[in-house]
Amino acid sequence: METPLLKMMDLLPKEAWAKLEQDIHEKFGVNAHAYDATGSPFTGHVTWGNRLCPALREHKGAVSAICAPTNQALGMQVRQTRQSAVEDCDAGLMVICAPVFVGDQFVGMVGGCGGLRDGAEPESFLVEKSTGLTEDAVAELCVGMRPYTEDEAQAIARFVEGRVAEIVKDYEARQGK
Repeated sequence: METPLLKMMDLLPKEAWAKLEQDIHEKFGVNAHAYDATGSPFTGHVTWGNRLCPALREHKGAVSAICAPTNQALGMQVRQTRQSAVEDCDAGLMVICAPVFVGDQFVGMVGGCGGLRDGAEPESFLVEKSTGLTEDAVAELCVGMRPYTEDEAQAIARFVEGRVAEIVKDYEARQGK
């Protein structure tokens, strides 16, 4: 008999995943997200660590040009490597993604985004092209955006990995594994 495919909410209720998103946001100041195996957010919980990202989300073109391709690419990367990834999105902002595996089954991913790594600058040209926001407007939205060192980005990844490992371990214990 084939094992049924697990879903993120088999491991934890939606509210517990939303609490993890909030914990990540409060601890590190990033836009925190939990995604199912298809790369779709499912908690309905939203955290913003900067003013640029919500402005991007208001423009369908930005979502399809920046957020969706980054999420899709990182989802494939972490699924294949089974390792967390720390990259930058096409807007130039840091993205951290940790896979959720139970055994060999990819169940989803958890992470955060929205800061600038090691003195990077936002990719204002791409943001302007996908949203219509002027370069000055993009610069204004980025005022006060938190910078992250590579060590800080890796610390976020390790924190998320640790929390995911605890969740998977608890799930497996409940299953008698």
